[in-house]
Amino acid sequence: MSTVTRKTEMSAVNGTPEKRLFLSIISDYDLRTGICELIDNALDLAVANSTLNTLKIAVTLDADRQLIQVKDNAGGVHHDQLRLLVAPGASDRKFGRELIGIFGVGGKRAGVALGELVEIKTRSKGSKSAQINIDSEWLASDDWALAAYEIPAIEAGTTIVDISKLRRSFTEDDVEEISTHLRETYCWFIENGCELRLNNIVLDGIRFDQWAYPPNFHPSVATFDFYPDGSQKVTAKINAGLILDRDPEKENYGVYFYCNNRLIVKELRTRDVGYFVTSEAGVPHPDASLCRVLVQLNGPAELMPWNSSKSGINYHHLVFLQIRPRLIDLVKFYSSLSRRFRHSWESEVFQHTSGTPMVIPGEEMLASKKIVLPPLPRVRKLARIDELKATNSKVLKDKPWTLGLVEALGLVDVVMKQSLDTRNRAAMILLDSNFEIALKEFIVNRTDLFPPHVYNDSKISTIFKARHQVINEVKAHVTISPVLLGKVSHYYNLRNKLVHERATVGITDNQILDYRTTVEKILTKLFGLKFPKD
Repeated sequence: MSTVTRKTEMSAVNGTPEKRLFLSIISDYDLRTGICELIDNALDLAVANSTLNTLKIAVTLDADRQLIQVKDNAGGVHHDQLRLLVAPGASDRKFGRELIGIFGVGGKRAGVALGELVEIKTRSKGSKSAQINIDSEWLASDDWALAAYEIPAIEAGTTIVDISKLRRSFTEDDVEEISTHLRETYCWFIENGCELRLNNIVLDGIRFDQWAYPPNFHPSVATFDFYPDGSQKVTAKINAGLILDRDPEKENYGVYFYCNNRLIVKELRTRDVGYFVTSEAGVPHPDASLCRVLVQLNGPAELMPWNSSKSGINYHHLVFLQIRPRLIDLVKFYSSLSRRFRHSWESEVFQHTSGTPMVIPGEEMLASKKIVLPPLPRVRKLARIDELKATNSKVLKDKPWTLGLVEALGLVDVVMKQSLDTRNRAAMILLDSNFEIALKEFIVNRTDLFPPHVYNDSKISTIFKARHQVINEVKAHVTISPVLLGKVSHYYNLRNKLVHERATVGITDNQILDYRTTVEKILTKLFGLKFPKD
């Protein structure tokens, strides 16, 4: 006989969120992500209303007064719907739209995260102008009711967000960084009619499709649709190739993600996109720094693989997992191509600025097999002298007096490859002379350390009569280890035996290798030159 369990109804559970919801996310936002959330709100409203071409967004960052303002003409909020500005999760955005916002909390929490006082003025067409204030007192109370005030009329369709009593201060340098970030993040919107201003300066967009077209190795492009949830469509466009705008200091290579035309993350070089795996793109390295992949995803906002602050990618998201294998194929291919061209970037890559991309069929991007790409070129081994010049191209450009020092070390290798009985003697003399010339070049060209009016020709001539005096002058400004200087002294004495004594000493290959390494380390100290290992 079955037993029926009776359920006794208890009082309803109160599911009202607490104000701590706002405060708990303060650490999730910085100036960049907070400002972008407020801009995203305006963009979504304009896109939904098809008014992007007339949208104007003005951001003011006052570093002196520590004030933030974001003003837009996206349409405003009707005075009967002011709760949308406060209530977590409240939104009039419909699912299935290609928008940026989805959770109904971004703009609300961003304002609170930036400052202790958030004043919002808004007016939609045919509505009254209204203002609400979110302050510390309201956040501290348990009451969710928030006073709304009718204010003197502002322009219809306008929303103004003023943030003060900032939780973290910002500087003019921060403003410069924000400017670049906005130009990169909203490039597509700017190019499609949105006017975005920062401190009354109209911003232009920054693109990243600066492709090179080496013969037989043009950039690739693939456009395809897929249905990650079985019903709603996501369109992906993936561009990959070698770039013309390489910046060795900023390291601007890797994978870039756009979701619904907004840049989410750039210069991504993680295991999830193929780096740090030997069989894929390997460890990020300057040799592979011409590789760039742009991933553009468009579809319902709820299917975008971004995190909640739209500052990163969720690597466990179905959409990302769908494209990951073929994305890694492209990262691996163009990273390898960059490495194989590394000694001839100027001639093999940067000279080719136009062409037609290779089109990869969409079905290949969705298949389980790897993409069919051209065979990689054979690796061509450069002569060491050319390799040294290629490795140190920037130093040679900035410090042309180091060219002779680099070429002399290359000549040592040329000499050592000759079938000459006295090659080691010639190499020893060349290495030691190169060391001495390096000291002279350092003293002559570092006028900040050795003023010409003090170190004139007469003084330099006097100093160079004794090598220890030259070394002492340099040691006063550059720390060179006693071990290196000890080796220099040892090989200097060996050279003197060759020149001044009756008996000719024998010099081994290992001694030449050791002295070459010693001189290379000192040149690195003095001039920042780099010497690849054999």
